[in-house]
Amino acid sequence: MKKFFKTVATVFVAIVLIFVLPRYGWRIFGFSRCDFPNALYAQTVSVENGLVRIKGGTVSSASAYVGHIYSVEDSNLYVGVKHNLLLGFINRLGDFNITISVNAANIKNVYFKGGGNEKLIWNTDEGLIRAIRQATQSTGSASED
Repeated sequence: MKKFFKTVATVFVAIVLIFVLPRYGWRIFGFSRCDFPNALYAQTVSVENGLVRIKGGTVSSASAYVGHIYSVEDSNLYVGVKHNLLLGFINRLGDFNITISVNAANIKNVYFKGGGNEKLIWNTDEGLIRAIRQATQSTGSASED
């Protein structure tokens, strides 16, 4: 009987770890486990009144947004976004709407960061920097701008 309870406890712990680690465990590793910045895009970025708001998504069609982390270094805000293919329960579309409470007066640049890479998405001089290439219609054929 003791062996049975030990087996049940082991299976229970394994099941909990299978669901909890992909959902929250990536935060332990920081930006290295966040999505690659080239897979993310920003639709809007606003930096004002002590808040930074980023609305965007991922180019992957099946991933679900599960969270974000951030850090401020010098006058740069680095945002790491995580999507999960199987265990994302919040938003199955992959869109995200992030609000970060920071001293926005000191923020000069906002970057997506993940997997050792970073991508500038906003700065004080230009505002929102288009973070994804979009196809546009030209005369006779489609081209990228």
